[in-house]
Amino acid sequence: MSAITISNLTHSYRSHLALRDVTLTIESGEFFGLFGPNGAGKTTLIRILSTLVIPSSGTARVCDLDVVRDADKVRSLIGLVFSNENSFYGRLSGRQNLEFFAALQNLGWEQSRRRAADLLALFDLVGAADFAVQSYSTGMRQRLNVARALLHDPKVIFLDEPTKGMDILAAESLRTLLRKELVERQHKTVLLTTHDLQEMELLCDRVGILDHGQLRAVGVPAALIREANQSVVYRLEIVGEASRIVQPLSELASVQSVTLISSSILDLVLKDSIALDAEVWKVLATHDVKVKRCAPKEEGLVNVLKRVVSQ
Repeated sequence: MSAITISNLTHSYRSHLALRDVTLTIESGEFFGLFGPNGAGKTTLIRILSTLVIPSSGTARVCDLDVVRDADKVRSLIGLVFSNENSFYGRLSGRQNLEFFAALQNLGWEQSRRRAADLLALFDLVGAADFAVQSYSTGMRQRLNVARALLHDPKVIFLDEPTKGMDILAAESLRTLLRKELVERQHKTVLLTTHDLQEMELLCDRVGILDHGQLRAVGVPAALIREANQSVVYRLEIVGEASRIVQPLSELASVQSVTLISSSILDLVLKDSIALDAEVWKVLATHDVKVKRCAPKEEGLVNVLKRVVSQ
């Protein structure tokens, strides 16, 4: 059964065409990603599917309910997470915030308390449950944000760049939890928007590439990149001397080449992959390397998009 069905969806903001004739089907239990640069139309599509924006034309259905005609019913079945969400009450604790938002979902007092406690445990926030949210780190606040979206046990979750602004370890922890808990254990349908290639490959069963409001391609992430015949370059910034790990990284099957940029920065060109695999991280751990920053080079993302879109 399809969880989301989109047909000929178009939306304009005055003279700006944000979405153009988008047609897409997402199956129940699928982790689907929308990939594209800023301004591609990803957030607009999420807002339409979550009933926050009425489309100019076309139709969209969530759990076989029309997002315009059946908006109230759709809202009861979805959870929505935006990046850097600031709608929490900063002076209230994480527990109090979850209990408050659970009450707004008509869960009842005792059920609200139990649900809040369960989600605080699931997202590793028990130790900070009674601290004011204004004292939370970005990663903690975003985990609380996802927990809030799950309070009413929705069937479909919309995640709009959920790891934006988080450090490497916090982002990786949240990705692992999202994949294992939401899809593999709870069998929920997840629609993720991202412009992070690594996040796309690690999390998504399939991905759709949006470009200037048009859905240009749909498929398995790694397959799309291989079809584009485009290598992905990761820039790695570490603490200490980078030259000591050039050779061991160069010997990995997933790495095409390694270039030393400076004493603490190097570029990795990947082979048949768009994300750093476990072997890369194993080498870094073996050599006791602390990573300050790790991300695909921005021009690499643009090239990948151009090549995929032009196929």
